[in-house]
Amino acid sequence: MNVVPAGAGNCALLDTSRLCVCTDRIQETSDVVTLVFERVDGRGFDFRAGQSTTIRFGWNGEQFSRVFTIASPPSRPQRIALTIKAAKDGKATRILHDHFGAGATAEIGEAGGMFTLEGRAFQKALFLCAGSGITPFMSMLRSLSDAGSDLDICLIQCARTPGDLLFEDELRSFAQLPGLRVETVCSQPSGAFGAGGRLDMTKLAELVPDAAERSAFLCGPTAFMEAMRRDLLELGVPAREIFEEAFGPAPSGAIKSAADRGQGGEARSILFQRCSINRVAGAGETILDIAEAAGIHVETSCRMGLCGTCKVMLASGAVDMNEMGGLSDAEREAGFVLACCSTPTSDIAVDL
Repeated sequence: MNVVPAGAGNCALLDTSRLCVCTDRIQETSDVVTLVFERVDGRGFDFRAGQSTTIRFGWNGEQFSRVFTIASPPSRPQRIALTIKAAKDGKATRILHDHFGAGATAEIGEAGGMFTLEGRAFQKALFLCAGSGITPFMSMLRSLSDAGSDLDICLIQCARTPGDLLFEDELRSFAQLPGLRVETVCSQPSGAFGAGGRLDMTKLAELVPDAAERSAFLCGPTAFMEAMRRDLLELGVPAREIFEEAFGPAPSGAIKSAADRGQGGEARSILFQRCSINRVAGAGETILDIAEAAGIHVETSCRMGLCGTCKVMLASGAVDMNEMGGLSDAEREAGFVLACCSTPTSDIAVDL
């Protein structure tokens, strides 16, 4: 099997990366696979339920880096499970789906993201997911199950057909979660399995009549989440009680350049301190744009201000950063910015 860690050869491993080996492969559906990894150094993984991580690997001389939400619970830290859907036009996911198995190695970075239950005070929760958007909820539910939680949770899983539903048997087996109720909605149901048709406001109100009393967590394709957010607001769920985790392309117009927003219209100087390279950023160009043009490696994956992989320290100057939750408050206060969505509004220096 021609799978090697992305840092093999003369590429140095990043400080945040950990070399891992695949120890198990579970075929969930025809186009979804779960890959289980352990760290080569024998240490456990440190993450919160609902967070995501970056996997880096090499294949036939080409390097890949992708972000996936962790499906396993932090209560079982010796292994980490990534449930991956093979995207139709996604080369990296096809390689992981078709060629990864026991013995394959990859680098797995530190976990990040704010889509967690920790630090949130609520009495009842509503989990809404579509497709592989169920993965952060499986991490949460597995963790809550291990803890014997009695939290009142309604999970609604949406899929195209019953054969596309994920983790059915395990969801039914969560006896340790007496407050859990699971509903499935298939747009193309077969027989009496699952509610028929797409999930809309009427169906949502029928399935969760007390929706307005719940904190809602959404994960799935952008269009699904946009529709669910509108419906939840119409049903009386306060905006402050709706939490979202996106995957796939950013919504149209979600990330605009500084020039598009009428800011930072003139060229700015960027000093990459560790490389002693100085470049000029034109209107709307991000730190990542300029770094890549200069041949400076920046760890990146989602390129939409979501995953936090490309965070860099801003040593001086100011930027316009249009991030989508990729940084914690502590990271922002410490001076980190996301290279993929930060456009200079003055001459700047970054720790690269």
